[in-house]
Amino acid sequence: MPKKVKTNEVDLHSNKVYQTLRSLQAPDLKRLMKYMNSPYFNQSKTLTRLCELLGSAAERGDPGFDRMRFWQVLFPGEQYDDVNFRKYCSDLLKLVQDFMAQEIIMNDPARRSIDAMDFAVRRKIEPLFTGTLRLARAEMDKTQYRSLEYFKNAHTVERLYYSMMDFDVKLNVRANIEEIGYNLDLFYWIEKLKLYSSILSQKRTGNYEYKINFIEEILTYLKTFPIDEVPELAIYYYSFLTLYEAEKDDHYFKLRGLLDRFGILMPQKEAIELYDSALHYCIGKLNKGNKIFLQEYFDLFEDGLNKRIFIVNEELATWRFNNAVGVALQLGKLEWAEIFIESYKKYLSADTQQNTYTFNLARVYRYQNNFDKVLSLLRDVEYEDIGYNLISKAILIITYYELDELDALDPFMESFRVFLNRHKNITNQRRRGYLNLIKYVKRLTRVTSGDKTSLEKLRQDILRDRQITVNHEWLLEKIAELE
Repeated sequence: MPKKVKTNEVDLHSNKVYQTLRSLQAPDLKRLMKYMNSPYFNQSKTLTRLCELLGSAAERGDPGFDRMRFWQVLFPGEQYDDVNFRKYCSDLLKLVQDFMAQEIIMNDPARRSIDAMDFAVRRKIEPLFTGTLRLARAEMDKTQYRSLEYFKNAHTVERLYYSMMDFDVKLNVRANIEEIGYNLDLFYWIEKLKLYSSILSQKRTGNYEYKINFIEEILTYLKTFPIDEVPELAIYYYSFLTLYEAEKDDHYFKLRGLLDRFGILMPQKEAIELYDSALHYCIGKLNKGNKIFLQEYFDLFEDGLNKRIFIVNEELATWRFNNAVGVALQLGKLEWAEIFIESYKKYLSADTQQNTYTFNLARVYRYQNNFDKVLSLLRDVEYEDIGYNLISKAILIITYYELDELDALDPFMESFRVFLNRHKNITNQRRRGYLNLIKYVKRLTRVTSGDKTSLEKLRQDILRDRQITVNHEWLLEKIAELE
């Protein structure tokens, strides 16, 4: 029989303006409605009402809206007109975009002052210009750390001052040309260093080629420039050099020193970029076997955490949470890891919070040798995230072994082996690491305590494959216990 269609089913519609409104937070939507009700920005009551209807649906989390119902609210008794409805939505989207631009301006006092100054220069309003110049400079003088945006704004202010004073036509008057050039140079150098750093980072993971002019000339000049006298330039210079001359650890430690001093003063986006640059350097060194940088990674992360640099919109990225716990455990900071998990759980994304919490708590219990608690947390859990799944299964192998539950261990390892071979989205190298763990644990369970020949052969095999064997350190510890 043909499927009956319910007469009360609604065709929910979604478009660009609705998707945009759904991306806004409740406070943003409230300010948007104030904007829409201002006759200076909007004089259409229809668009105001449409925005109210769409905003309410978006705030409720509705996946879409009923066009026909909304049309009847806007135009009672009139037949639905799809062309006109689309036009209203398009006009509303333009107003929402203007609102977003206005939000940026209203939250940037320096930019507002510069825009007012620009207006005064264009209209040659001398009484207004003096006041706006003073206000713009006062706003910029408030900053304790001159970010990239600072030098861009400073160049604009000096340029506007030059235009207002008509220095192009005045004779025997010293113009502010050096100030214009100084701020332009610093903005240009920092931006070039950032761009070239991005190129060097991308070369590690991709084959893209980029052409960027004058980088060699800039680097040659900066070698003679008193770089440490301008910490805002120095911090990007040393960050760049950790990529450009990665073998020289001095660049990292100079960068680290500047982050210690200025990290809390930077705009958050810049701070995150620079801290991540330093953290990636530590990871690179760890991958090459330099264990000193494990402590460096921990100290750097803890510093950024204490300064709330990594808390973005009251949320801490899951991968940062996992990395922090992993490094702490490797350093033996078990109490720190447990306190961190409990304290920062609230900053995890709601959709992954519980899984991330239980997964990391199990990791801590494994390092505490509290295997009964590990088993209670992980035995009946199957994570959707492949990374969580693999690590949790490896922890369960260790747990079953440590609890001497060999009857459970063998079938579990076999099911894990099948899992590894069945899931094609696991990279070959990663799969091999876990398969080697299974292989060596099986051999470990079959070796007799005190059988020095067999134990030594197993040790040598693990040492040979340690780079491609998950938890090889634990395997070596277990061999030592059997000797």
